[in-house]
Amino acid sequence: MQESTHLDEIDLRIVHAMQVQPRASWALIGSVVGVDPVTAARRWKALTDSGAAWIAAYPAADAASVLAFLDIRCEPRKRANIVAHLSAQPHVMSLNVHSGGSSVVAEALFAGLDALARYVLDEIHLLDGVIDIGVHPVTRVFTEGSRWRLGTLEPAGVRTLRESGVVPPPLGRRNPLDSNTAAVIDVLGRVPRISFTELAYELGISVTAARRRLGKALSHHTLLRCELARFATGRPIRVLFFAQCPVRDVDNAARILRVLPEIRLVATVAGPENLFFSGWFRSLSDIAVLESEVSARAPTMRVVDRRIVLDTPKLMGHLLDRDGRSVAVIPVRVSS
Repeated sequence: MQESTHLDEIDLRIVHAMQVQPRASWALIGSVVGVDPVTAARRWKALTDSGAAWIAAYPAADAASVLAFLDIRCEPRKRANIVAHLSAQPHVMSLNVHSGGSSVVAEALFAGLDALARYVLDEIHLLDGVIDIGVHPVTRVFTEGSRWRLGTLEPAGVRTLRESGVVPPPLGRRNPLDSNTAAVIDVLGRVPRISFTELAYELGISVTAARRRLGKALSHHTLLRCELARFATGRPIRVLFFAQCPVRDVDNAARILRVLPEIRLVATVAGPENLFFSGWFRSLSDIAVLESEVSARAPTMRVVDRRIVLDTPKLMGHLLDRDGRSVAVIPVRVSS
Protein backbone atom coordinates (compact mmCIF):
# COMPACT_ATOMS: atom_id res chain seq x y z
CA MET A 1 0.00 0.00 0.00
CA GLN A 2 1.15 3.52 -0.74
CA GLU A 3 2.47 5.50 2.19
CA SER A 4 0.27 8.60 1.82
CA THR A 5 -3.50 8.88 1.61
CA HIS A 6 -3.64 7.09 -1.74
CA LEU A 7 -4.93 3.56 -2.18
CA ASP A 8 -4.60 2.02 -5.61
CA GLU A 9 -7.17 -0.03 -7.52
CA ILE A 10 -5.94 -3.36 -6.14
CA ASP A 11 -6.30 -2.10 -2.56
CA LEU A 12 -9.85 -0.93 -3.25
CA ARG A 13 -10.79 -4.20 -4.95
CA ILE A 14 -9.49 -6.15 -1.95
CA VAL A 15 -11.56 -3.97 0.38
CA HIS A 16 -14.70 -4.56 -1.71
CA ALA A 17 -14.03 -8.32 -1.67
CA MET A 18 -13.67 -8.23 2.11
CA GLN A 19 -16.91 -6.27 2.39
CA VAL A 20 -18.74 -9.08 0.61
CA GLN A 21 -17.02 -12.00 2.39
CA PRO A 22 -14.76 -10.82 5.25
CA ARG A 23 -13.48 -14.32 6.10
CA ALA A 24 -12.94 -15.59 2.56
CA SER A 25 -9.68 -17.45 1.85
CA TRP A 26 -6.80 -15.53 0.33
CA ALA A 27 -6.98 -17.83 -2.68
CA LEU A 28 -10.57 -16.75 -3.33
CA ILE A 29 -9.88 -13.07 -2.58
CA GLY A 30 -6.89 -13.13 -4.91
CA SER A 31 -8.76 -14.84 -7.74
CA VAL A 32 -11.61 -12.33 -7.62
CA VAL A 33 -9.32 -9.31 -7.31
CA GLY A 34 -6.86 -10.54 -9.94
CA VAL A 35 -3.73 -11.12 -7.84
CA ASP A 36 -2.09 -14.16 -6.26
CA PRO A 37 -3.05 -15.14 -2.68
CA VAL A 38 0.26 -13.98 -1.18
CA THR A 39 -0.15 -10.54 -2.71
CA ALA A 40 -3.74 -10.30 -1.50
CA ALA A 41 -2.72 -11.21 2.06
CA ARG A 42 0.26 -8.84 2.00
CA ARG A 43 -1.84 -5.96 0.72
CA TRP A 44 -4.51 -6.55 3.36
CA LYS A 45 -1.91 -6.64 6.12
CA ALA A 46 -0.51 -3.30 4.94
CA LEU A 47 -4.00 -1.82 4.94
CA THR A 48 -4.80 -3.04 8.44
CA ASP A 49 -1.38 -2.20 9.87
CA SER A 50 -1.82 1.41 8.73
CA GLY A 51 -5.42 1.54 9.98
CA ALA A 52 -6.68 2.37 6.49
CA ALA A 53 -9.01 -0.66 6.46
CA TRP A 54 -10.26 -3.17 9.01
CA ILE A 55 -13.02 -5.65 9.81
CA ALA A 56 -15.43 -4.92 12.65
CA ALA A 57 -17.45 -7.69 14.31
CA TYR A 58 -20.45 -6.93 16.50
CA PRO A 59 -23.71 -8.50 17.71
CA ALA A 60 -26.80 -8.13 15.55
CA ALA A 61 -29.65 -6.68 17.60
CA ASP A 62 -32.39 -9.18 18.46
CA ALA A 63 -36.02 -8.89 19.54
CA ALA A 64 -35.01 -8.75 23.22
CA SER A 65 -32.28 -6.12 22.89
CA VAL A 66 -32.59 -2.40 22.21
CA LEU A 67 -30.46 -0.44 19.78
CA ALA A 68 -30.69 3.30 20.38
CA PHE A 69 -29.28 6.56 19.11
CA LEU A 70 -28.44 8.96 21.94
CA ASP A 71 -28.40 12.60 20.87
CA ILE A 72 -26.21 14.19 23.53
CA ARG A 73 -25.94 17.94 23.91
CA CYS A 74 -22.67 18.92 25.61
CA GLU A 75 -20.90 21.98 26.91
CA PRO A 76 -18.24 22.63 24.25
CA ARG A 77 -15.33 22.61 26.70
CA LYS A 78 -16.47 19.32 28.24
CA ARG A 79 -17.17 17.50 24.98
CA ALA A 80 -13.73 15.86 24.69
CA ASN A 81 -14.04 14.32 28.17
CA ILE A 82 -17.57 13.09 27.43
CA VAL A 83 -16.46 11.54 24.13
CA ALA A 84 -13.54 9.82 25.88
CA HIS A 85 -15.89 8.40 28.51
CA LEU A 86 -18.34 7.11 25.91
CA SER A 87 -15.61 5.71 23.65
CA ALA A 88 -14.31 3.46 26.42
CA GLN A 89 -17.65 1.70 26.92
CA PRO A 90 -18.12 -1.56 24.98
CA HIS A 91 -21.87 -1.14 24.43
CA VAL A 92 -21.35 2.26 22.78
CA MET A 93 -20.80 1.03 19.25
CA SER A 94 -20.23 4.29 17.38
CA LEU A 95 -19.85 8.01 18.07
CA ASN A 96 -20.21 11.00 15.77
CA VAL A 97 -19.31 14.56 16.67
CA HIS A 98 -21.26 16.88 14.42
CA SER A 99 -22.58 20.32 13.60
CA GLY A 100 -25.85 21.47 15.12
CA GLY A 101 -27.20 22.28 18.55
CA SER A 102 -26.29 18.89 19.96
CA SER A 103 -22.69 17.77 19.98
CA VAL A 104 -22.55 13.98 19.89
CA VAL A 105 -24.69 11.13 18.57
CA ALA A 106 -23.92 7.76 20.14
CA GLU A 107 -25.16 4.42 18.82
CA ALA A 108 -25.47 1.93 21.69
CA LEU A 109 -26.81 -1.58 22.28
CA PHE A 110 -28.70 -2.58 25.41
CA ALA A 111 -30.19 -5.79 26.79
CA GLY A 112 -33.58 -4.07 27.10
CA LEU A 113 -35.38 -0.81 27.83
CA ASP A 114 -34.53 -1.01 31.54
CA ALA A 115 -30.81 -1.13 30.72
CA LEU A 116 -31.23 1.82 28.35
CA ALA A 117 -33.11 3.82 31.00
CA ARG A 118 -30.52 3.13 33.69
CA TYR A 119 -27.69 4.16 31.39
CA VAL A 120 -29.33 7.42 30.34
CA LEU A 121 -30.74 8.46 33.71
CA ASP A 122 -28.12 7.14 36.13
CA GLU A 123 -24.92 7.60 34.13
CA ILE A 124 -25.01 9.87 31.09
CA HIS A 125 -27.23 12.53 32.65
CA LEU A 126 -24.78 12.74 35.55
CA LEU A 127 -21.67 13.30 33.43
CA ASP A 128 -20.09 16.70 33.88
CA GLY A 129 -20.90 18.85 30.88
CA VAL A 130 -23.96 16.96 29.61
CA ILE A 131 -26.80 19.44 29.04
CA ASP A 132 -29.50 17.20 27.61
CA ILE A 133 -30.08 13.85 25.90
CA GLY A 134 -32.50 12.86 23.19
CA VAL A 135 -33.20 9.12 23.20
CA HIS A 136 -34.18 7.46 19.91
CA PRO A 137 -34.82 3.69 20.31
CA VAL A 138 -34.61 1.86 16.99
CA THR A 139 -37.73 -0.01 15.88
CA ARG A 140 -36.28 -1.45 12.67
CA VAL A 141 -32.99 -1.36 10.77
CA PHE A 142 -33.48 -1.41 6.99
CA THR A 143 -29.78 -1.24 6.12
CA GLU A 144 -26.49 -0.50 7.83
CA GLY A 145 -22.77 -0.37 7.12
CA SER A 146 -22.24 -4.11 6.78
CA ARG A 147 -24.41 -3.95 3.65
CA TRP A 148 -22.64 -0.95 2.06
CA ARG A 149 -20.24 -1.68 -0.83
CA LEU A 150 -17.37 0.23 -2.38
CA GLY A 151 -18.33 -0.85 -5.90
CA THR A 152 -14.89 -1.67 -7.34
CA LEU A 153 -15.48 -5.36 -8.21
CA GLU A 154 -17.30 -6.80 -11.20
CA PRO A 155 -20.75 -8.34 -10.53
CA ALA A 156 -19.44 -11.84 -11.35
CA GLY A 157 -16.76 -11.56 -8.67
CA VAL A 158 -19.27 -10.32 -6.12
CA ARG A 159 -21.55 -13.23 -6.95
CA THR A 160 -18.70 -15.72 -6.54
CA LEU A 161 -17.87 -14.30 -3.12
CA ARG A 162 -21.48 -14.35 -1.97
CA GLU A 163 -21.88 -18.00 -2.90
CA SER A 164 -18.64 -19.08 -1.25
CA GLY A 165 -19.24 -18.62 2.43
CA VAL A 166 -21.63 -18.20 5.33
CA VAL A 167 -24.69 -16.05 4.66
CA PRO A 168 -24.74 -13.26 7.27
CA PRO A 169 -27.69 -13.08 9.65
CA PRO A 170 -30.58 -10.81 8.68
CA LEU A 171 -30.81 -7.41 10.29
CA GLY A 172 -32.98 -7.84 13.37
CA ARG A 173 -32.17 -11.46 14.22
CA ARG A 174 -34.60 -13.55 16.22
CA ASN A 175 -32.14 -15.82 18.05
CA PRO A 176 -31.30 -14.87 21.65
CA LEU A 177 -27.60 -14.30 22.30
CA ASP A 178 -26.16 -16.83 24.74
CA SER A 179 -22.93 -16.40 26.73
CA ASN A 180 -20.92 -18.86 24.62
CA THR A 181 -21.76 -17.01 21.42
CA ALA A 182 -21.11 -13.64 23.06
CA ALA A 183 -17.60 -14.88 23.92
CA VAL A 184 -17.02 -15.81 20.26
CA ILE A 185 -18.17 -12.36 19.11
CA ASP A 186 -15.84 -10.79 21.64
CA VAL A 187 -12.88 -12.64 20.10
CA LEU A 188 -14.03 -11.82 16.55
CA GLY A 189 -14.10 -8.16 17.54
CA ARG A 190 -10.36 -8.35 18.13
CA VAL A 191 -9.38 -10.99 15.53
CA PRO A 192 -12.16 -11.20 12.90
CA ARG A 193 -10.34 -13.69 10.65
CA ILE A 194 -9.28 -15.98 13.48
CA SER A 195 -8.83 -19.67 12.63
CA PHE A 196 -10.67 -22.53 14.35
CA THR A 197 -7.47 -23.61 16.08
CA GLU A 198 -6.72 -20.11 17.37
CA LEU A 199 -10.30 -19.65 18.53
CA ALA A 200 -10.19 -22.97 20.38
CA TYR A 201 -7.06 -21.79 22.20
CA GLU A 202 -8.62 -18.38 23.03
CA LEU A 203 -11.76 -19.96 24.50
CA GLY A 204 -10.14 -23.02 26.04
CA ILE A 205 -12.30 -25.48 24.10
CA SER A 206 -11.76 -28.17 21.46
CA VAL A 207 -11.31 -27.32 17.80
CA THR A 208 -14.56 -29.15 17.03
CA ALA A 209 -16.44 -27.03 19.57
CA ALA A 210 -14.77 -23.88 18.24
CA ARG A 211 -15.85 -24.71 14.70
CA ARG A 212 -19.43 -25.27 15.86
CA ARG A 213 -19.60 -22.09 17.96
CA LEU A 214 -18.04 -19.96 15.24
CA GLY A 215 -20.48 -21.30 12.65
CA LYS A 216 -23.41 -20.49 14.93
CA ALA A 217 -22.09 -17.01 15.69
CA LEU A 218 -21.51 -16.11 12.05
CA SER A 219 -24.79 -17.46 10.70
CA HIS A 220 -27.14 -16.29 13.45
CA HIS A 221 -25.66 -13.56 15.63
CA THR A 222 -22.68 -11.67 14.20
CA LEU A 223 -22.41 -8.84 11.71
CA LEU A 224 -19.00 -8.46 10.06
CA ARG A 225 -18.20 -5.14 8.44
CA CYS A 226 -15.14 -4.27 6.38
CA GLU A 227 -14.49 -0.55 6.80
CA LEU A 228 -12.27 1.93 4.99
CA ALA A 229 -10.82 5.11 6.48
CA ARG A 230 -12.65 8.27 5.51
CA PHE A 231 -9.73 9.69 3.50
CA ALA A 232 -9.74 6.64 1.21
CA THR A 233 -13.44 6.26 0.40
CA GLY A 234 -13.78 9.11 -2.09
CA ARG A 235 -16.78 10.17 0.02
CA PRO A 236 -15.29 12.34 2.76
CA ILE A 237 -18.49 14.14 3.80
CA ARG A 238 -20.63 12.32 6.34
CA VAL A 239 -24.15 13.51 7.16
CA LEU A 240 -26.76 12.41 9.69
CA PHE A 241 -30.43 13.03 8.86
CA PHE A 242 -33.48 13.12 11.14
CA ALA A 243 -36.76 12.94 9.24
CA GLN A 244 -40.50 12.70 9.82
CA CYS A 245 -42.77 10.49 7.76
CA PRO A 246 -46.38 9.34 8.22
CA VAL A 247 -46.50 5.84 9.65
CA ARG A 248 -48.29 4.54 6.56
CA ASP A 249 -45.42 5.74 4.33
CA VAL A 250 -42.32 5.28 6.47
CA ASP A 251 -41.47 1.74 5.32
CA ASN A 252 -41.67 2.78 1.68
CA ALA A 253 -39.45 5.82 2.32
CA ALA A 254 -36.92 3.61 4.13
CA ARG A 255 -36.82 1.15 1.22
CA ILE A 256 -36.24 4.00 -1.24
CA LEU A 257 -33.36 5.32 0.87
CA ARG A 258 -31.63 2.02 1.52
CA VAL A 259 -30.75 1.32 -2.14
CA LEU A 260 -29.13 4.71 -2.80
CA PRO A 261 -25.32 4.43 -3.12
CA GLU A 262 -24.67 7.33 -0.73
CA ILE A 263 -26.72 5.85 2.09
CA ARG A 264 -25.07 3.74 4.78
CA LEU A 265 -27.76 3.49 7.45
CA VAL A 266 -31.55 3.61 7.44
CA ALA A 267 -33.58 2.95 10.58
CA THR A 268 -36.98 3.77 11.95
CA VAL A 269 -37.04 5.03 15.52
CA ALA A 270 -39.63 5.66 18.21
CA GLY A 271 -40.46 9.34 18.44
CA PRO A 272 -41.73 12.28 16.40
CA GLU A 273 -38.66 12.15 14.13
CA ASN A 274 -39.31 8.56 13.19
CA LEU A 275 -36.77 8.02 10.38
CA PHE A 276 -33.02 8.23 10.87
CA PHE A 277 -30.51 7.82 8.05
CA SER A 278 -26.90 8.66 7.30
CA GLY A 279 -24.87 9.02 4.15
CA TRP A 280 -21.38 9.46 2.78
CA PHE A 281 -21.07 12.11 0.07
CA ARG A 282 -18.45 13.25 -2.42
CA SER A 283 -19.35 16.95 -2.04
CA LEU A 284 -21.69 19.19 -0.07
CA SER A 285 -23.78 19.84 -3.18
CA ASP A 286 -24.57 16.11 -3.37
CA ILE A 287 -26.58 16.39 -0.16
CA ALA A 288 -29.18 18.62 -1.81
CA VAL A 289 -29.26 16.36 -4.87
CA LEU A 290 -30.03 13.32 -2.71
CA GLU A 291 -32.72 15.14 -0.73
CA SER A 292 -34.34 16.35 -3.94
CA GLU A 293 -34.38 12.81 -5.37
CA VAL A 294 -35.83 11.29 -2.21
CA SER A 295 -38.42 14.07 -1.92
CA ALA A 296 -39.65 13.33 -5.44
CA ARG A 297 -40.00 9.61 -4.70
CA ALA A 298 -41.22 9.88 -1.09
CA PRO A 299 -43.08 13.21 -0.99
CA THR A 300 -44.53 12.72 2.50
CA MET A 301 -41.09 12.41 4.09
CA ARG A 302 -39.68 15.64 5.53
CA VAL A 303 -36.08 16.07 6.67
CA VAL A 304 -36.24 17.89 10.01
CA ASP A 305 -32.52 18.13 10.72
CA ARG A 306 -29.29 17.38 8.88
CA ARG A 307 -25.91 17.41 10.59
CA ILE A 308 -22.46 17.39 9.07
CA VAL A 309 -20.16 14.93 10.88
CA LEU A 310 -17.00 16.70 12.01
CA ASP A 311 -15.35 13.69 13.62
CA THR A 312 -16.04 9.98 14.14
CA PRO A 313 -14.01 8.95 17.18
CA LYS A 314 -15.52 5.46 17.26
CA LEU A 315 -17.07 3.22 14.61
CA MET A 316 -18.49 -0.19 15.52
CA GLY A 317 -16.02 -0.72 18.33
CA HIS A 318 -12.97 0.70 16.55
CA LEU A 319 -11.36 3.89 17.84
CA LEU A 320 -10.46 6.20 14.96
CA ASP A 321 -8.09 9.11 14.48
CA ARG A 322 -9.12 12.35 12.77
CA ASP A 323 -8.35 10.87 9.34
CA GLY A 324 -10.67 7.95 10.07
CA ARG A 325 -7.93 5.35 10.58
CA SER A 326 -8.50 2.56 13.07
CA VAL A 327 -6.03 2.88 15.94
CA ALA A 328 -7.52 0.47 18.52
CA VAL A 329 -10.54 -1.73 19.14
CA ILE A 330 -12.92 -2.22 22.04
CA PRO A 331 -15.08 -5.28 21.18
CA VAL A 332 -18.80 -4.45 21.18
CA ARG A 333 -20.87 -5.97 23.97
CA VAL A 334 -24.53 -5.66 24.89
CA SER A 335 -25.06 -3.59 28.03
CA SER A 336 -27.16 -5.29 30.70
